[in-house]
Amino acid sequence: MIKLKAFLPLLLSLAIFGCEPEPYTAEVGFTNGSTSGEHGVKRMVITTQSGGKANFAMGAVSGYPGAHSSGGRMDAPAYIEGNWAKGWEYPFESYHRISAPIPDNAEAKMKTMDNYYQNFDRDSGSMEVIVDGPRVRVFYSKSCVDMYDDCTPQQGADPNGWVVRSPKNQTDVVVLFDGKGESSSTPFPNTFFADLEKRKKASESE
Repeated sequence: MIKLKAFLPLLLSLAIFGCEPEPYTAEVGFTNGSTSGEHGVKRMVITTQSGGKANFAMGAVSGYPGAHSSGGRMDAPAYIEGNWAKGWEYPFESYHRISAPIPDNAEAKMKTMDNYYQNFDRDSGSMEVIVDGPRVRVFYSKSCVDMYDDCTPQQGADPNGWVVRSPKNQTDVVVLFDGKGESSSTPFPNTFFADLEKRKKASESE
């Protein structure tokens, strides 16, 4: 009995320290767009802090916010990887790819956005991946539009100044990632665009 009593605190400490807290999650729609015209996005995968993966590639996109899908619940982005091209048809203007970590403060920025408004309360948000040539940005927004909603911010809701206006100045966003990928005048190997070029050249030689 004495041995059991001595062992119980160890079991309790393992139970307490062995359980990791649940990640902060948000219900989001997925958006893929551009602020600089036509792009073909064949792969754009975000890996979250918990290891989940979400594919934002929606093919031919142009304009902001762009193409939209229902999405789902996800935690903060941690890594982005993808390949895309400028233009909609072969031969494309340029080819791009990226493989990069997303800053650790993504979750803190999402929490700021979720608690930003004084009177606007919407359960769902929008996770947006925007491509402009080699540049890639990831925005998170609650899609509060001044014309239709009360978008008054709470006092002191954004002490870090993370909340900015969207590219069209229609709503507020936080920028979770803003970086540049690699660029090439020819397709990168092992991509949809490389396979497409092979098929085009094969058909031309027949």
